[in-house]
Amino acid sequence: MLTTSLTLAQETPVEIEQGQNDLFSSRVLTTALSNPWAMRWGPDDMIWVTERTSGEVTRVHPTTGAQQLLLTLEDVYTGPQHEGLLGMALHPELLQGTGNDYVYISYTINNGTAEEPDPSARIVRYTWDNDLQQLVDPQVVIEGLPAWNDHNAGRVVIGPDMKLYYSIGEQGANFGRNLRRPNLAQVLPTQEEVEAEDWHTYSGKILRMELDGSIPEDNPEIDGVRSHILSYGHRNPQGIGFGPDGTLYEVEHGPASDDEFNIIQPGGNYGWPRVAGFKDDLAYVYINWSEAPEGVDANTDPLPDSVVQLPETEFEEEMVDPVATYFTVEDDYPIGEICGYICDPTIAPSSVLYYAAGENGIPEWDNSLLIPTLKHGTLYVQYLSKDGQQADGLPQAWFSTQNRYRDVIVSPDGRTVFIATDAFGSAAQKFGEGLNTSVLHNPGSILVFTYGDEEGSSLGIASGSNASGAAAEGGESLEEWEDPATGNAAEGAAAGSAITEESDVQDVANLGLPKFAANCASCHGAGGEGGAGAVLAGNQALADADFVARTIVHGFGYMPPFGSQLSDEDIAQIGTYIRNAWGNDFGIVTTDQVQAAR
Repeated sequence: MLTTSLTLAQETPVEIEQGQNDLFSSRVLTTALSNPWAMRWGPDDMIWVTERTSGEVTRVHPTTGAQQLLLTLEDVYTGPQHEGLLGMALHPELLQGTGNDYVYISYTINNGTAEEPDPSARIVRYTWDNDLQQLVDPQVVIEGLPAWNDHNAGRVVIGPDMKLYYSIGEQGANFGRNLRRPNLAQVLPTQEEVEAEDWHTYSGKILRMELDGSIPEDNPEIDGVRSHILSYGHRNPQGIGFGPDGTLYEVEHGPASDDEFNIIQPGGNYGWPRVAGFKDDLAYVYINWSEAPEGVDANTDPLPDSVVQLPETEFEEEMVDPVATYFTVEDDYPIGEICGYICDPTIAPSSVLYYAAGENGIPEWDNSLLIPTLKHGTLYVQYLSKDGQQADGLPQAWFSTQNRYRDVIVSPDGRTVFIATDAFGSAAQKFGEGLNTSVLHNPGSILVFTYGDEEGSSLGIASGSNASGAAAEGGESLEEWEDPATGNAAEGAAAGSAITEESDVQDVANLGLPKFAANCASCHGAGGEGGAGAVLAGNQALADADFVARTIVHGFGYMPPFGSQLSDEDIAQIGTYIRNAWGNDFGIVTTDQVQAAR
């Protein structure tokens, strides 16, 4: 039985009404999936799933959860969070006897080396072989699409017009670890680039193409050039889906506020990176860090005059406003100060699905969009106006669990809801005093919620589920930051004492190990091998102790800040551990360095 809280534990700047969860029964359908990314209900009444990190397409029985492997990619390039096997679309005539037994998938490949990766994305068409029960005969539809280590989006949808739609993020440019990388979401291709099949400006766009990858003749002409581009100015459009009248709905991630729900108009400019949400000058100013003076740190406050800051209202291009934002806040909202990015006023929408109840469906959800969220582990139900062109109030929150929800589908009966969860990452904590956590309750799973099922209809908080820390490598969870070798506080580095250059490196690292296990290992790996977070083993950036202290205190990219949760001693101990574990040999992080980083 799944456990879901009766109230949301995450922070939101407005009150969100809770759905009546006890209308549904719930259970785990299947587990041990390698970051399931896209789900489709097949014509065989099975769930077809892409697994991002393993590069596998798997078929799951919707009642028993039995898994059947259909395809393993040999050339997929997988990174910690955004690279790998992503979207999938099933041809509407799959298994209908017409010969169009096609499945379209998108994934990233590496054109460089392991040390210097150069990823790109491609869409490939596979054919279903009913005798082999496998996907065979790969045919590249389009390749050379932009990809990187962040914000690849990657949703694939076949529209009612039998065109292929594909969403591409802006690869996290101008943000976090890609702060100095130029953002191309507003850049459009030239005619020469289109003719040369140079697609590098497709970053931050939604594409529309024929099923063979060619450019449709009725695609919009933007600045005098017709290309695959349907719309532009997007940040990370992870969700695209059609309504019954052909309306293309889209959801995308904002920076630290203003996640967006959009209706896509051909040729439309959606503003990013010049505008986040509405053009209202609230809680967002654009800084083009790719052109900012070298040596200026993004954390400098106030920024020098040499760093140009552009308010949203100075953006003079015509743009399409979002239908709704999640959420727009005032400038004085404490972004980053509550519990890091998990508590910022965003929800991290990961896909979107139109829902109509019909005669026997879920009447509480009729004429709505189902929006699963990564940060909140919640299915947001956004009600629509009768014509489907406006949001009808704020969304309603359903099925809140301590997970990261990646995709949602509904069975043809209209009453059974399936939600795929990430295998790792950070999410809102749903129990105890904390607000964020890396402990997921159902990692790499498909959860099933059945409407009107009397068996197990109560969605309460499970007793004894508080798992506040991860186990240290090769052992049980450690209490009170004890030395894993002795069970006692290490001599010469007692908790609460200042850590200096003269402190014993091994003693300090021993104190840091269990704290690393509790706070960091779920993303960086118990062996420093990386995962949702960066690889730490052999990472030369760790040679800079000030950088290590600053990163733990303030966060970096998707890594949340820990400065408000951990003491100077905690951070110095964790920093010393990661600088001297797994073959690293970089020495002490002192409490003075941590204090300076604050």
